[in-house]
Amino acid sequence: MSMTTPFPEPESPELERFALNGRQDIIDVLRDLRDQQVLLTLYYDQAAGCAVSNVLGVELAFEEVILDCAADRSAQGAILRAREIIVVGYLDNAKIQFSSSGADLVTHQGRPALRMHLPQRVLRMQRRSAARQATPAAHPPACLVPVPGEDGRYESVRVLDLSIGGVAMLAHPLRFELPPETVLGPCYLDLPDVGQIAVTLKVRYIDGRGTEPAARRLGCQFVDLGGPALRSLQRYMNKLEAVHSRKTSRHAA
Repeated sequence: MSMTTPFPEPESPELERFALNGRQDIIDVLRDLRDQQVLLTLYYDQAAGCAVSNVLGVELAFEEVILDCAADRSAQGAILRAREIIVVGYLDNAKIQFSSSGADLVTHQGRPALRMHLPQRVLRMQRRSAARQATPAAHPPACLVPVPGEDGRYESVRVLDLSIGGVAMLAHPLRFELPPETVLGPCYLDLPDVGQIAVTLKVRYIDGRGTEPAARRLGCQFVDLGGPALRSLQRYMNKLEAVHSRKTSRHAA
């Protein structure tokens, strides 16, 4: 699997762990592609030909996604005749891929465009699975962690940074004297604007570099993160990356 190339990934059972099948997850990805004006490559004729495009609209009332029309007339005709079109692009740190059984020529805001059915499945393949994102100080995620030795008691711990592979949190030593390899679960990770996900954590380290007096940094790895939880985490990571990109763009302007 080559997630760093713009070519379509061939279908295989390995891809299922990257599949988004939920309607809202798919809509969120398509809207992000539209809002960030991500350049997409449309492959047709079994990937023998391709054209560059981008998402112009997501029409939920008609279950359609509208894409920019290929400027090349011959490519445009080939796309309209194709029985399958594979769309590939990069959104933040993930490779996005979905397919359509065909496309129609329509007019969108006074210009030619391509109309496809809303995909039932989108692949979102993380290029940097361990890329860490610092959480916003104003509205950080929190994690409910079970207090060792006290059944049913949880401590709300502030999350300092996140990756698809794990989390760093601000721990207080009186409650969290945890040696490496200790497994914590179930824990409940609250992701602002996304929701709460249940996770199991394995302690990797505790050190004294906390940002508050009498607090330490607790680094944990996710254990067997399930598909729905992984997709929610990826959505939140994408939101953090989008905010970071907007800030970077403003500073560069």
